[in-house]
Amino acid sequence: MAARAKLHPSDSPLVAAAEAFDGTLRRFAALTDGLRKGTLDSQRNLERAAETLKEVAGCEEELQVHAQALMTALGGARDAQQAQAEAVRVRALEIQARSEELARLMRGFEAIGKDAAALNASAQQLAARKRTADEMVKDGELLAGLDELQERMTAVLGGGEQLAAEARRADFEDLSRKIDSLRQQILAARNKINLLKEALLRAAPPERAS
Repeated sequence: MAARAKLHPSDSPLVAAAEAFDGTLRRFAALTDGLRKGTLDSQRNLERAAETLKEVAGCEEELQVHAQALMTALGGARDAQQAQAEAVRVRALEIQARSEELARLMRGFEAIGKDAAALNASAQQLAARKRTADEMVKDGELLAGLDELQERMTAVLGGGEQLAAEARRADFEDLSRKIDSLRQQILAARNKINLLKEALLRAAPPERAS
């Protein structure tokens, strides 16, 4: 019969206790089987049988000790499993809370994206008017439209800055960078509008520029 593998120190107490109980149980089975099958037809055989009885008794005591150790190991394994289950429950709550926080921030990011698209559409509508440079200078509606567009961009930029700060505080750095990137695009567009307004005001007649 192949030799049983030795337990490694890293093995769990439950494995060690089960191995010890199983090994003793196998030895007990072999002793009882030999005792049952042995002949009792000589003094030598009777002496062997008596020695085997002593070994069986000793083996039974070992089984009780190993059984107790196994029960203790099972209790320890149960306690460890319960502690791990509690850790999983706590982590699951953390995951849920973080997921909800990310979902809220993502809704804010998507809203800013929609606002940016709407601002871009408004800018394109203003740019779509076919006018000469002189007509643009005289177009009061254009200046009013640029003012309104600039105000809307400023409001969206403020909301984006607040949302990016919330994302950083929540340690969602990737989302914070995405929000900042979108803010930079809106900021660049607002700067272009501001330059256009300044150019129109410089080119306007004195009474309009005043």
